[in-house]
Amino acid sequence: MILNLERFQAQARPRWKNLESLLDALETRPDRRLNPAEGQQLQDLYAQAAADLNRVTHGALAPELTRYLERLVARAYAELYYEPPTPSELWQPRRWSRIFRAFPESFRRQLPSFALAVLVTILGCALGGLAVHYDPASVDVLLPADYLRNPGQRVHEEEHGHSQHLNSAQTEAAFSAQLIRHNIEVALLTAALGVTFGIGTALLLFENGVLLGAVAVHYTQRGFGLFVSAWLLPHGVFEIPSILIAGQAGFYLARLLLHRREDRNLRQSMREWLVLVAGLAMMLVWAGIMEAFFSQHHAPVLPYGFKVAVAIAELVLLTLYLLLIGRSEIGADARSSLPSENR
Repeated sequence: MILNLERFQAQARPRWKNLESLLDALETRPDRRLNPAEGQQLQDLYAQAAADLNRVTHGALAPELTRYLERLVARAYAELYYEPPTPSELWQPRRWSRIFRAFPESFRRQLPSFALAVLVTILGCALGGLAVHYDPASVDVLLPADYLRNPGQRVHEEEHGHSQHLNSAQTEAAFSAQLIRHNIEVALLTAALGVTFGIGTALLLFENGVLLGAVAVHYTQRGFGLFVSAWLLPHGVFEIPSILIAGQAGFYLARLLLHRREDRNLRQSMREWLVLVAGLAMMLVWAGIMEAFFSQHHAPVLPYGFKVAVAIAELVLLTLYLLLIGRSEIGADARSSLPSENR
């Protein structure tokens, strides 16, 4: 059957607008409860929109209209049949496995924001590195910690077992917990500062870049490039990308604020932000464990070449995870959000 698309849209558009208005009201007020009349209206409009989607899918070549109706039907389906999880369900392994799959999908969808975070950080690294290279006195300003300003002393202490950082498994565990908490706090702040329209996020990323560039150049100039690589990379290949993803989440939040009037499904958009934050938090847990139990052990206990090789393996696995996990499930997940009669 050939569908008269213009006539069909003219007849159905008022129903779609009514459904959109009702869904917008529900999504902007999640605590609102429908009265029986509104509940019946939502059910009727949902059934009609689902039938319209079925007609468009099989009766006309209208990809834009099809996508519009798919989103509309999926939103209505979620409002009708979604049940909030109970507190006990939040800790089920299946729920966390969904986050494990959803995180790289969200990361790939927001790649432009990630690229912006990378650019800001690189600019900070360049400034910090150039400042140390051309003005050695700037080390006292850019690197306030004594162990960062005096790499020779730091390397001597670490390689001869005089370091006071970690001397027992209990100390390592406490240090790991401290690192995880601190790093997650910094990452959450970076992501949340998207409410400043991205300005606060950019400043934190730039500051982190300046510190990273200054440390790398200062240690390398003093002849300790291999040491600083073996020291920073085993945990840094997870910690640095997680901060960049925090910046990605911050810039994404800024974009939501700038285009909030155009975003018809703000709740779903904020879920994307939450998935990014949950994913980077998992990365920072691993980074904290690696920093306390692995990165702080140096030659002769752990050869520098071995530590760098471990870091490279971590980076390869992380890259494969972010770029490949969930690719084959995107289409299936989109279809599963629709009622069976409309597939």
